[in-house]
Amino acid sequence: MEFTWLGTAGFIVKDKQGEIAFDPFLSRGKGAPAPFTAAKSFANTQAIFVGHGHFDHTFDIPDIVQNSDAQVYAPGLTGQILKMRGVPGGRLTSADNKETLFKSFNMRAFKSAHVKFDIPLVLSTIKQCSVKDCMHICGLGLGYPKGLVQTYYFESGGKKFLFMSSAGADQRELEMYRGLEIDYLLAPLQGHSRIQEIAAKQTAIIRPKVVIPHHWDDFYPPLTQNVSVEIFREKLKHVEFKGEVLEMPLFSSAQL
Repeated sequence: MEFTWLGTAGFIVKDKQGEIAFDPFLSRGKGAPAPFTAAKSFANTQAIFVGHGHFDHTFDIPDIVQNSDAQVYAPGLTGQILKMRGVPGGRLTSADNKETLFKSFNMRAFKSAHVKFDIPLVLSTIKQCSVKDCMHICGLGLGYPKGLVQTYYFESGGKKFLFMSSAGADQRELEMYRGLEIDYLLAPLQGHSRIQEIAAKQTAIIRPKVVIPHHWDDFYPPLTQNVSVEIFREKLKHVEFKGEVLEMPLFSSAQL
């Protein structure tokens, strides 16, 4: 099975069962330009799964849908916003936590939560932004509300995967994931000044065999900045995580 990291929280997953994608975001502002395009990179994608409604998870989905046959699975309000932005209603499915969403991968959705932006992170971001930047960011926030947050569980080749779009899960939710006996955890490193510590504690509770950090890249400066994966590794040692860390370079692929 091949995993391709699109940057931010975006992935394309390919195997003999088909091809799916998570939170594809290609329009990276002043960040490193993505080598992927809405016109060509998703021609074989059968389904797109959306973790939540923020612009860095949904902005490019309408263009991708126009250039592919992919069905979009999105929670609540996010689906309605995508419909308003041009995704046909017939191409949208509500990811409502109540059933298997995509049988090929035994895909299931779980209600989750977004990590809470803390004051140190907000202040450091404001310091990097001009007035024009701040107004633009506010516009993105209003135009792309978070809505409900979903975590996705899927299976392939006898392995179990968990994709988290944000790191706001509580203790009860994390313990439920531990009961699923996850092989690979896709863990987001974004949204808090202590995100590496938060993600490490969550990883230790879930106990996957392998954790793959994502969303650590500087995808939309000055709103964003690179997050240190090395610090994440150190925090994992502090919580005595016994599994492996697979750090994928930006825009790279890995065989799992």
